Amino acid sequence: MSLYIRMGLYLAFGVLAGQGLVLFDASTGTVSFQIDDVLVIGTALAGYFGTFLASRAAKAKGGMT
Repeated sequence: MSLYIRMGLYLAFGVLAGQGLVLFDASTGTVSFQIDDVLVIGTALAGYFGTFLASRAAKAKGGMT
């Protein structure tokens, strides 16, 4: 299971870097995030996972999803 999580994180950070949302400054060795853009992505992911968890909870109680 941890392999899947790690692979998902690799993909997520690769996408963020590719979109210019994560910036690496080699001279100082710092990583910075563009908060406004990351917040939009975070909100979308929270909605996605929230609906997924709600459907799993409904199914566990015997409901149809």
